[in-house]
Amino acid sequence: MAPLIPRLVSAITLAVAVASIALARPAVAQDASPTPAPTRGLTCSERFPAEGPAGVDLRLGCIVSELVGLYTASSRDEPPTLSAYVIVLVAGIAAAGLAGALGLRIVARRASRRLAPVLPSEWWVCPSCHSVNPTAASRCYACGGPPGVGPTIPTEDGSEPSTG
Repeated sequence: MAPLIPRLVSAITLAVAVASIALARPAVAQDASPTPAPTRGLTCSERFPAEGPAGVDLRLGCIVSELVGLYTASSRDEPPTLSAYVIVLVAGIAAAGLAGALGLRIVARRASRRLAPVLPSEWWVCPSCHSVNPTAASRCYACGGPPGVGPTIPTEDGSEPSTG
């Protein structure tokens, strides 16, 4: 069932994206007469042949303005209807809710796994640095020294210290 969830999320995301793109585009009338080609305006070099006051390059501002105009919506087009915005907003909220629910499910699944026991039954003290290490460790975690000879420290399970 786990491989099904990512495919389902991908399919829903694709459907929402296609629907939002289709709804955001303005409708084009089939019987509209062709519009005449716009007249060419002056270029930035023609509008600003010399530097501006105090050596300011006015052509650079003009070029940046034209580039921004190419990648933003023109004010001559009709804006999309409000319903298109509402549908895209609702689809976005639904997609975010679905992603949140799936993320919560994944986190809950990982959180419910059993962890390895943290508390060993006995400990030993390193003779060189006096760090406390579990009996399963073959070397000290702090200095890398070998286990010391002497009694171990038991946990609170009622067993007596052993010598070793």
